[in-house]
Amino acid sequence: MQTAATNTTLTDEQVRQMAAYIEDLLSRQIERLKRYDLDGAMRLAEEAKPLADTLADGKYLDRPGLEPLRDRTRGLYRELCLVIASQRQEVADKLEQIRTGLKTLGKYSGV
Repeated sequence: MQTAATNTTLTDEQVRQMAAYIEDLLSRQIERLKRYDLDGAMRLAEEAKPLADTLADGKYLDRPGLEPLRDRTRGLYRELCLVIASQRQEVADKLEQIRTGLKTLGKYSGV
């Protein structure tokens, strides 16, 4: 497989380095999301996207012997999705509390 940007095939070592960097970016993104630093997490996601696209488009992590890298990357991506889903639920719960509070205030002001 060849990358679109360089029109060359990545070596296994290049794939390992790229996957390690993506793992680092995903881990940092998860930590930023846990601290509610959405801007920081988005910057990391933008940095990771072209690398992830290259690895996915070239199916580099499907090469024999690189399955552990693929599995770790998938695991981090799943963890990232869980953190996002959890925070989405927290935000939805807080919005519902705010709506309930506003309704209550509205009833009091109508008295």
